[in-house]
Amino acid sequence: MKRYILAIILSLFCTYIFSIEFENIRVHVSHPRDIQSNSVETFTLSINNRGDAALYNLELSVIYNDDLIIILSQPKIDTLGPRETARITMEISNNNSHFFDRNTLVIVNIANEEYESNFHFGFTIRAIENFWGLVILALAAIMIFLFIIVYIKASKGEKNAG
Repeated sequence: MKRYILAIILSLFCTYIFSIEFENIRVHVSHPRDIQSNSVETFTLSINNRGDAALYNLELSVIYNDDLIIILSQPKIDTLGPRETARITMEISNNNSHFFDRNTLVIVNIANEEYESNFHFGFTIRAIENFWGLVILALAAIMIFLFIIVYIKASKGEKNAG
């Protein structure tokens, strides 16, 4: 009975130590976090091991909910040593036209055989460049054209009346 209790305590202690080591991972994404409509943007994903132990077989995946295509340059890190930083290129493709700015959430999932952790990052999908300016100019041109037509029709009516 004492062996079982000691085995449970030892396993809980080992789990505690391992979780502390994995909590020392920090993930950062380069700024600004803007994605243009109908474009491809490249960001740098920095993964930093701030702990004292090396981490092995880290697998990276990305979870997103919008119509984005995200490609990581390196989906797996074999070894991340203590106080070491790995930089991975993350390419985000946006194939849709957005007429308003929109915020989206991208989740970076880092996992190995023992542990899994998620990091959340907010991105802004920018509207089509100069879209609203072109819409206002088009409406103004239509209104000017209609005003000229109405003015000409009104002037012809006055000449024929007199």
